[in-house]
Amino acid sequence: MKKIKTENKMLAVILSGALTVTALAACSITSETSSSNKETGAAVTQASTTETSAALSSAISEKDKDPGYDEATAEVITLNGGTASSDSSAVSINGSVVTIKGKGTFVITGTLDDGYIVVDAGDSDDIQIVLKGVNITSSDYAALYCLNADNVYITLADGTTNILKNSGEFDSKDKNSVDGAVFAKTDITINGSGSLEVISTDHGIVGKDDVTITGGTVKVTASSDGIQANDSVAVQNATIDITCGKDGIQADNDKDATQGYVYIESGNITISADDDGITASSTLQIDGGTIDITKSYEGLEGETVTINGGTVSIVSSDDAINAASDSSTEAMRDDGVSNIRINGGDIYIRSEGDGVDSNGTLEMTGGNLIVMGPTRGANGSLDVNGSATITGGTVIMAGTSSMATNFTDASQGTILLSTGNQSDGSEIKVTDSSGNVIIETTAGCSYECIVISSPDLAIGNTYTVTAGSYSESVTLSSNIYGSGGGMGGPGGGGRGGPGF
Repeated sequence: MKKIKTENKMLAVILSGALTVTALAACSITSETSSSNKETGAAVTQASTTETSAALSSAISEKDKDPGYDEATAEVITLNGGTASSDSSAVSINGSVVTIKGKGTFVITGTLDDGYIVVDAGDSDDIQIVLKGVNITSSDYAALYCLNADNVYITLADGTTNILKNSGEFDSKDKNSVDGAVFAKTDITINGSGSLEVISTDHGIVGKDDVTITGGTVKVTASSDGIQANDSVAVQNATIDITCGKDGIQADNDKDATQGYVYIESGNITISADDDGITASSTLQIDGGTIDITKSYEGLEGETVTINGGTVSIVSSDDAINAASDSSTEAMRDDGVSNIRINGGDIYIRSEGDGVDSNGTLEMTGGNLIVMGPTRGANGSLDVNGSATITGGTVIMAGTSSMATNFTDASQGTILLSTGNQSDGSEIKVTDSSGNVIIETTAGCSYECIVISSPDLAIGNTYTVTAGSYSESVTLSSNIYGSGGGMGGPGGGGRGGPGF
C-alpha cells in the first residue's frame, strides 16, 4: 500500500497557501492522447541516466572536496580596515587592493572597509584562499576577483563567518565586465565547514568557467542572479540559501553544447527568486539533497531535466519543471530534443503555470510526484509535446481541466478524471474493492481534474476514486484510463465526471 501524506514539512509549506488561487469554471479537456499498455524501454532509460550521472559527477574532483591546509606553512594576509599587510612575496598591496600573484595557500583574516582581493597568478597555478573571519566590502567592484589562475579554491575555515559584499554600482577597472560580488574568470570551488555571506547590487557569485560548492554554509543576496556560471554549477554537501532578483542558480553556455549544466549531488538548497529557481542551457540533474524553491517564475529549467533522487519542493508562478531548448542551443545539437526524466526522489509542486512541461518527452521510472495546480486556463498539471511515459513511481496531480492530459504510455495504472469544482484542502484518495487505501493526499489548491498513477493500480481491478465531494468507480481495462477530450473511460471514452 502506497500512501502520500501531507505531513511532509516541505509539502506542508506548499499546501499552506504560498500562492493565492481561485477556482475556475470547468471546461473541456483538450488532450489528444490515446490508450496504451506496453513496455516502454525502462532499461534503456536507466542505462542512459547512469551514463549521464557518471559524466556529471566526475565534474566534482577529490581536490574540490578537500578543504585541508597547513596553516603553519601558509601565507598570511591580514586586512586592516583601509589597507592590509602580508610578508609573502606572492602578495602585493596597493592601498585597499590586495593582489595574489603566485600559487600557494593564503589565509586571510580581518576587515576591508572599501577594497577587494584580486587573484592574478599564472595560467597553471592553483590558489587556495582560506577565509578565516573575513569581512570585505567593495563600493564599486567585486570583493573577490579571480582574474587569472588555473583553479581557485575558497576554503571557509571551520567555525568562522565571512562576508564578501558589493555595496554600489560596479565600475569598469579593466576589459572584463565585472558584475558579481565574487567574480571569477577561473574555475572556482567553495569548500570547508565555515559560513560565507555574499551580498551584491548585481549578481552574487559569477564564474566564467565552473563554479563548484562542496561544503560550508553559503548565503547569497543579490539584485540579479544568485549564482551564475558559464560552464557549470556543481553542488555537493553544502547548505546554500539564495534570495535574488533574477535566477537563483544559472549555467548558460551558448557556444558549447556540452557545457552550461547544473549538477546537484547532495546538500540543502533554498531559493527565493524573482525569475527561475535553477536553470541550465543543457542538462540540469539532481541526484540527491533537499531543494526548496519557495518562490520562482519557473522552478527548474533545462534542455534536459533529470531527477534521480532527493527531495524537491517548488512554488512557481509559471511552469514548475520545464524542459526546453533555446534556438542557439538547439542549433548546436544533433537531436535538439528536450526531455524530463524522473527516476526517483520526492517532488512536490505548487504551480500556476504548467506543473511538469516538456517541449519533448517525459519519462518517469520511479519516485513520488505531487503536482498542485494550475488553477487557471491554458495551463495543465502535465504538458508534454511528445510522449509521456510512466513505468514506475507514484503520481498525484490536481488542477484546472482546460489543458488536462494523461500519460500516453504506461506499464502501470494511470487515471485521469474530471471531478467538477473541488476545494483546496479536500481529500484525494483511491481505494481498492476491499476498501484498502492505495494512495491519498490533501489537495493544495482548488481543482477540477486529477491524474493519479501507481504501481498498485492493476488492469482488471476496480477502484473507488474520491476527490472532495466527487466519487467514481473505475475499472481498469487498460493501464490508461482517461486521456482527454470527452475522457473518463479507457482511451478517452466513457464518462469522465461532471463538467463534461
